[in-house]
Amino acid sequence: MKWFKSVIFIALQNFRKWRYDCRIWIALIMVLIFIHSTTKGLSDICSYTGVQSAPWIFPFLYMPFYSKMLFFFPLVLIFSNAPFVDKNQLYVLIRAGKSKWCIGQTLYIIAASALYFIFIMAFSIVLNFDCIEFTGEWGKLLNTLANTDMNFKFQLDFDVEKDVINMFTPMGAMWFTFLHSWISGVILGFAMFLFNMKIRGGGTLLASFMVVFSAVAAKNISLTKMSPVSWSTLNYIQLQNNDRLPSYGYVATSYAVLLFVLFLMILLSIKKYNFDQEIKK
Repeated sequence: MKWFKSVIFIALQNFRKWRYDCRIWIALIMVLIFIHSTTKGLSDICSYTGVQSAPWIFPFLYMPFYSKMLFFFPLVLIFSNAPFVDKNQLYVLIRAGKSKWCIGQTLYIIAASALYFIFIMAFSIVLNFDCIEFTGEWGKLLNTLANTDMNFKFQLDFDVEKDVINMFTPMGAMWFTFLHSWISGVILGFAMFLFNMKIRGGGTLLASFMVVFSAVAAKNISLTKMSPVSWSTLNYIQLQNNDRLPSYGYVATSYAVLLFVLFLMILLSIKKYNFDQEIKK
């Protein structure tokens, strides 16, 4: 129990710094701007049709490749200072030891990624509250958007995928999109943590490349199997037997392997990491 409390304390240390960290505030403001820009046509559609929208916008919010890049880059900014070493953390590290400190930092990445996508999910509703009708169904408006080109006429920057509407319940689509986005965010955070220890800024460059590569994979479906960020939305996972997208089994297995390998490499690398270079700053 004492070990677990120490790990939680180490993770919470990073969250306490959010109040004073301009990167966090910039990232969250960017996300709010992106949500507003992506969904601003929704109120016009509601006014035109006289029909309110169901609140289940999140699964479709960043399905387009350009939107996916916009929504993942702020998360890269949040984790850009991995492995999160500062003078205060160095004192914590000395007292807790490298392994416990490292696990606490990875727990922070896991929790921060979850909070980031919960924030997006919540504000996709809050910023459109004037035209939201709470219902457990997809609702008439989202079904209409899935089956017509009305989103183009009103310059709505997200696509409502017909296959998702037909194959998932609203809560199922919300959960799977959140889960996949969360895991994709954790993979980016772990990669930044690991490779920033090897080369300063190397992990940030790698994570940025992974985000950009998801846009490349959107143009070449055969590359989707090599793009974990692409799997964050359901339109890049096989929903029909005749498409060439990665199956859910492939995605789940790849996520598990990537998380395990990255976590193991972080634990092994932290033992060789030279913290003296941080102390001298």
